[in-house]
Amino acid sequence: MFFDKELVRANLLRWESTLQEYALPTWDQFPALPLYMDQVIFLMNEYLTLLPDDRQEEKQVTPAMINNYVKLKIIPPPVKKRYSRVHLAYLVMVCVLKLTMNTAEIKKLLPADLPEETVKDIYAAFGHATQDIKGGFCQSVRAMAQPVLEQDGPPVTWLIFRTAVAANLFKQATQQLVSLRQEANKKPTLESESTSSL
Repeated sequence: MFFDKELVRANLLRWESTLQEYALPTWDQFPALPLYMDQVIFLMNEYLTLLPDDRQEEKQVTPAMINNYVKLKIIPPPVKKRYSRVHLAYLVMVCVLKLTMNTAEIKKLLPADLPEETVKDIYAAFGHATQDIKGGFCQSVRAMAQPVLEQDGPPVTWLIFRTAVAANLFKQATQQLVSLRQEANKKPTLESESTSSL
């Protein structure tokens, strides 16, 4: 399989630039008034777009997807067919997390019946995590890509293998951490002791 290394380099730089500029909306940037489904769909697809428009093959969020999340109790149900900031925060987190976690894991991590203040705090932490990880992530990808993009470096498939293996290991680490959280929930005294010592 042949790859044009200059094209790969240009696309990696372009993607890194897009990623560095990208930020999830803050809680206060969500509309204060409740929204109807079509408004939610529009906003979600704006909030979650990381790739430039010419690379977006389909919308990331659909009405069927949201209805399914409500039915599976992954997000709270709308109130009179309207969605609040709480719903938007849940949707952003769920749509990002579903790329590496299954719905059962997400439900354990983010129960759909959390109070608004708790959702607001969790969402703020999620946004900070997104910002914090970007710099180190770009640096890691750059370091992995550097030898490949040299004139006589290994083929681009080598970089694809490395990023795929790294993604798999991070996914496994996420699953392990979620399973530990699940076990801790069975023993609330241990969880409260460990959180108080942090």
